[in-house]
Amino acid sequence: MYKLFSAISIFLLLLSTTTLNVEAQLKGKYPPVDTPPPPVAAWTALVDQSKLPKAPVRPIGTPCAPTDEFCVWSCTTCVRDTDFDFCPKKGDWALTYDDGPTNNTLRVLKALNDRGLKATFFVIGSRVFENPQILKQIVDSGHQIGVHTWSHTALTSQTTEEIIAETKWTEMAIKEAVNLTPKWFRAPQGDADDRVRGILSQLGYKMAFWNHDTFDWESNSDQTYDLNWITGNFSMWVQNKTATTGFASLEHDAFDKSSSKAEAAMDIVVNAKFAPQSAAVCSGDKQPYVENVTLPPSNIKGQEPTAKTPNAPNGKSPSTPPAISASGASSVEKNLLLGIVCGLIMMILV
Repeated sequence: MYKLFSAISIFLLLLSTTTLNVEAQLKGKYPPVDTPPPPVAAWTALVDQSKLPKAPVRPIGTPCAPTDEFCVWSCTTCVRDTDFDFCPKKGDWALTYDDGPTNNTLRVLKALNDRGLKATFFVIGSRVFENPQILKQIVDSGHQIGVHTWSHTALTSQTTEEIIAETKWTEMAIKEAVNLTPKWFRAPQGDADDRVRGILSQLGYKMAFWNHDTFDWESNSDQTYDLNWITGNFSMWVQNKTATTGFASLEHDAFDKSSSKAEAAMDIVVNAKFAPQSAAVCSGDKQPYVENVTLPPSNIKGQEPTAKTPNAPNGKSPSTPPAISASGASSVEKNLLLGIVCGLIMMILV
């Protein structure tokens, strides 16, 4: 009998340490991850297509037009007055991160929180579906979140119905995960034109770009990418003391390599006496969600650089921790403790 109960306790221990965060998974029915989601008629009806600019669908690989009639950011970095691409106030710096949430987001999140900094995370719906508990940690820490589509597909290559679906499926996952509806949107690869802007505007979103790009995403596939280019670029950017506005930088929290340099990049910005903020706070947006939520500003703590930051070549496109719950204990730790307690109880009963 003792061997039976011992075996059961071991089984419970293994089960509890391998099924992580099941209580945090989304309960709604969602489309397959990382593929363009299906349009929904009720969502499509939210957009009056007769009012959209007549920018053509551009299949992936289509060359840019000689004249940029429809303000295609991915071709000419064209922006409209309604777009965000930098902080308006000199000295402010919007730290923005794309493509999460993943376990690598936790590294970036800890570094931000340790320094009292606030940032903006543009999240992919597929990653929200997989990691809603990490999204909750971002929100609970006072950071801004925005929509970054469901499948990370170039939007100018999609139909209007597909763009609406990319947005609304992601919006639905975010709402279920953290009970918030973002009003900020970033197009994958910055691929947006006036048609995309028109769609997002009718859905209630503000389009966000950036004016300082680390190109850190290249490190995920290019073995020759030197991670020091990330910190090198930040070291070069902070030397610009003549700018009359602030900045907005783009990094990616989804990848192991790129996220490993986020902490050092933060220190470069802070020690150059810039004030990192979320995009909403630095632009004065007091209602970045449909819900009545006010985002806090950064409360910057003193922090010296933790790594040397060699200069990047001018013009160069340049082990994960367990999820931590709101109480500070990881799901692994909680489940491990649960398994041990169950085992001890069974041994006592025998």
